[in-house]
Amino acid sequence: MFKDYSDNKIVEHSLDWIKKNLDPLMSYIIFENDLSNQTDSIFSESLIAYQYLEKRNYAWKKVYDSDCSKEYLVILIAPGNEDETLGKIMGYGFSKDTVSYLYKAEKRL
Repeated sequence: MFKDYSDNKIVEHSLDWIKKNLDPLMSYIIFENDLSNQTDSIFSESLIAYQYLEKRNYAWKKVYDSDCSKEYLVILIAPGNEDETLGKIMGYGFSKDTVSYLYKAEKRL
């Protein structure tokens, strides 16, 4: 999907663009933050979740959609235990208003 993960650079795209570029053989967690309703950014370096992601060697990408004033944190995770991984990451400083999406890898034959 992205050439460079975990580089802390913010790319400007939409959620539709993100979804179109997901690798169907991988799993993803996407956090969405509506900046028109919240003042706290999910891109904050103080967010404990980044330490969790680095410790577990997860790759992530920051995406900002200026058209609708939303930001997204796209986390690439290995297939399997996606629900458990989402639950763990949610507990690391995300606002209760942050929306999460879970995309599970297609099963391989």
